[in-house]
Amino acid sequence: MLQKINDYISYIPSCEVPISGEVGVIYGKKTTYLFDVGSTYECLDFLYSLKGKMQIVISHFHGDHTWWLTKHRAGEKGMLPGDTISLTYEPVKYEKLYIGKSTEKYLPDGQIVMEPVIIEDETPSGQPLKLEIIPMPSSHTKGSLALVVNDEYVFMGDATYCKYIAEGEEGDGYAEYNVQKLKEQIDVLKNLKAEKCLVSHEKRFERPLKVVIRQLESIYARRLPGENGIKLVKQQG
Repeated sequence: MLQKINDYISYIPSCEVPISGEVGVIYGKKTTYLFDVGSTYECLDFLYSLKGKMQIVISHFHGDHTWWLTKHRAGEKGMLPGDTISLTYEPVKYEKLYIGKSTEKYLPDGQIVMEPVIIEDETPSGQPLKLEIIPMPSSHTKGSLALVVNDEYVFMGDATYCKYIAEGEEGDGYAEYNVQKLKEQIDVLKNLKAEKCLVSHEKRFERPLKVVIRQLESIYARRLPGENGIKLVKQQG
């Protein structure tokens, strides 16, 4: 169910089964802007329901954020063998697709974002609407993008998360932040005017940006001399 943030920003919440990231929805006067497309049928129904022009920004290449932009066959991942949607699947129609360099090989051709892209529009009520797509350093994946809306909200996807590193035959592993990427991310976030941060898969999707920065700084403070990574929780397989 679509959740409302304000008069022109809404989102489809994330879920665990199948795993799907939030879908950010920003309504312009003639164009609807999406941040990620999710992986549930609810997300697909919503994509099909949109009228008029649509532009899509993809945070990173993981399937729970990109699923409905690729072609699927019955039995793949969340698709059950009996699902017929793969036989009638109509690709989502959009005007522009913005992706990071590392996402290029996973999705249809799009505009690769190597530096900030600014889109100017109006909200349905006629107020100014400015969208800024920026590269976001991240330990989670390469080529992550963030979307800043009216210098107030920043959609982050999974960019604040670390990377899970598997070890051994039993799948034991650990979570790790890259020291350099974490520092770069903190610096980028500190330079934003936005006050609110939207992070996927969290119980609270909308959080104060200063709180997110403070949490990332507390992790960065745990770095050790000569170490490139900051290891967190050790996980058993």
